[in-house]
Amino acid sequence: MNRFELKKGVAYLLGLLALLIMPLMTFAQAPLDGNQYLKKIEKRYEGVQFFRARFTQTSQAQGVARPEQARGIVYLRRDGKFRWDYSTPDITLIISDGTTLWIYEPEDRQVIVDKNFKRRLKRFPYTFLNGINSLDKDFEAQVISHQGKRVTLALTPKKPIKEIKTMFLTFDTETFLIHEVSWTSPQGVKTIITFKDIDITSKIPDSVFYFEPPAGVDIVNAQAP
Repeated sequence: MNRFELKKGVAYLLGLLALLIMPLMTFAQAPLDGNQYLKKIEKRYEGVQFFRARFTQTSQAQGVARPEQARGIVYLRRDGKFRWDYSTPDITLIISDGTTLWIYEPEDRQVIVDKNFKRRLKRFPYTFLNGINSLDKDFEAQVISHQGKRVTLALTPKKPIKEIKTMFLTFDTETFLIHEVSWTSPQGVKTIITFKDIDITSKIPDSVFYFEPPAGVDIVNAQAP
């Protein structure tokens, strides 16, 4: 699996991540089971509109000795817009205005454009680009680790999903801040994303999610089904 395939897999899951990585209000409660946690998370996300954070992403493909690690800044909006600015190891931009997806790699002087991005994502039950509605209905959750205030959930799709076999969420039960999201694809590619310096109070303007391919770059139209 090449670098683009790994990054494209990430792009397909951004809609879900936009809803999973936002910190929630503090509340005291006794330990819950996995599905109860999902229902609580759904309820607490309703008012969050914007998300900005620094991230670290690690991807490990089967048969590859060393994992691929990247860092950058991510911007997400409840209306389905997102922007992932990778600063290392290579400068890469993954951006969507909610309808079209662009993947720009300056070193390769290439822009991959997917104008069917929104239509294709609607086929998948885990993409809540316009709000969170039924996370607990689409995933079966199980608590696999509960150490102090830190809990990890394993989320298994109730119906087959092309890009994901199992997802894991690690969060703080006192603040409900999601510290880590990881998933394994049916092909065995494991991706881990951690977040820090999270900001959910600052508005993110439309201009952040606007992209115009630079002059002279190759434009490749994605033909994914």
